[in-house]
Amino acid sequence: MWVPDSLDRLREWLERNGIPQDSWGTAGTKSVQHLWDEIEAGETTLDSEPPLRRVTVVSLRVRQGGKELVEIAQLMADGTWRSRNEAPAEKMKPGEDAADTARRCVAEELGVEGPGVVVGPVSERRQRRDSSPSYPGLASEYVFHDIEAQVPGLSSGNFWTREAGDGVVSAHLWAWR
Repeated sequence: MWVPDSLDRLREWLERNGIPQDSWGTAGTKSVQHLWDEIEAGETTLDSEPPLRRVTVVSLRVRQGGKELVEIAQLMADGTWRSRNEAPAEKMKPGEDAADTARRCVAEELGVEGPGVVVGPVSERRQRRDSSPSYPGLASEYVFHDIEAQVPGLSSGNFWTREAGDGVVSAHLWAWR
């Protein structure tokens, strides 16, 4: 694991490893500052050889009427759209277990909090290596912890929620599939 000691060192590392940053922070992507913030928050770690971003994610399985909740798109703060087709998910922070992250995901992504939210144990752990849409050109490895969640009060049709998180995403469009 490589831990930069400053934003400038992170930029130097990205440049030295040939990771282009010229499109970062535009058209729905995150900036180098956002990556730095993720590293400082403990949500992301970096490996230097080869350059790799590592993220542990809790992915929720929310079911209603025999269907599963899927985020079909995000409206970014800059007005662009990003297609998703993913379950609600949140990056884990240091000291959190999967249930803590699941509850934070429900609050931040779906806007629901309280005793009616029930999260179950982790049902599956899976891994995926992919190019991140947030940081083009930076290979990312995701470790997913899938967890069941019961979330009361959600619409039975497509619905929007406002983002309570990082300011890059302003709204989420959800559907039952």
